[in-house]
Amino acid sequence: MSRRIDEGLERAERTRPLPQSTAAQVRFLLKGAKSTKALAAELGVSQRTVQRWLKGQGNPKPAAAKAIETKVRTKWQPKVKERVRKAAEANGFTLHLSATFGYTAAGAAPTTPARA
Repeated sequence: MSRRIDEGLERAERTRPLPQSTAAQVRFLLKGAKSTKALAAELGVSQRTVQRWLKGQGNPKPAAAKAIETKVRTKWQPKVKERVRKAAEANGFTLHLSATFGYTAAGAAPTTPARA
């Protein structure tokens, strides 16, 4: 549950969507890295692998894909994130939730939803 809240807060902090394709994510990370070799070292893969991903050839293994996504999330729009977070801390924010509750009563089926 708290993960979904964290993801919702993270979405509220961004003004542009994160890059979706591996090539776009690696391109974004490469802007902050000195070279493909440095980026490869950060991700724990070979330089040639990073070059393949940039060309859109092949997909990363799950561990590498997770590392790429994590790095992109942490480096995406840091100034915007900081400004939005400060504003939320100073002024508060509204969180919209919805929930479904169920109950069991004597003589009722256990899957009968509660009625308001």
